[in-house]
Amino acid sequence: MARRYGNLWAWFWPAAIARRLWLTVAASTVYTAIIHFVFREQDWGGAWLSAVGLLNGLVISVLIGFRTKAAYDRWWEGRCLWGELTNHSRNLCLKAARLADLPEGERRELFRLVSGFPLALMKHLREGLALQDVPGFEKDAAAPAHVPAELAGRVFALLARWRAAGRIDGYTQLALDTHAQALMNVCGACEKVRHTPLPGTYLALLRHGLVLSFLFVPWHLTHLLGAWALVVQALVVYFLLGIELTAEEVEQPFGHDPDDLPLETFCLNIRRNAAELLGVAG
Repeated sequence: MARRYGNLWAWFWPAAIARRLWLTVAASTVYTAIIHFVFREQDWGGAWLSAVGLLNGLVISVLIGFRTKAAYDRWWEGRCLWGELTNHSRNLCLKAARLADLPEGERRELFRLVSGFPLALMKHLREGLALQDVPGFEKDAAAPAHVPAELAGRVFALLARWRAAGRIDGYTQLALDTHAQALMNVCGACEKVRHTPLPGTYLALLRHGLVLSFLFVPWHLTHLLGAWALVVQALVVYFLLGIELTAEEVEQPFGHDPDDLPLETFCLNIRRNAAELLGVAG
């Protein structure tokens, strides 16, 4: 029961943005209250306040719409790339198991590489890693600067060794090479998402618009709505800032935040699939 209510609370109060969001909503409400109770008797000119509010609202709506789409596109691209990695990992193991005459040791080696690559990629996209941080490679003496590239290179070397030993023919090697090549294609595409943030000038323009909205709209609302302006302003700030903070969270989809991709789950699925397809203990 406690777990269910905890999940329900998290559904209403997203932890990733809650603190900054509610502090800003509270500050904006206090600011609106000061305007209402201190300056409510003064005439600020309703016409120009309406014009400023309308113009700022139009600009903010366009900027936030583009911002939200750009951030979600990055999140979805990351999800598609990890789905692609899962599919290529499965196909590599499936074809190797069915088309190649592999002893137990070679199957184990392919499993070690295929299951280790997504873990290496996950850590590479987050905080970086050494080869010894990948399960199965704790005693490896190599110290590559780019661990995913090292593991992908070993997959190519493994395929070449099978070809030289006569375990696969040239056509089978080409069929397997397609999936091995996809490992670094996915890695490069994920690095593009990770290391290419949205333009800072655009983000600055959007945030300037939000600040101006939070500063000027309360004057317009108090002129029109009186005390109800506190409620309306709180809702405006909640949704406008909430959208911006959510976009900020999802535009980098490879981290540890609740809205980021469940990379640990993807890695575990690839490991389980590889063990099943190759017929080895996972």
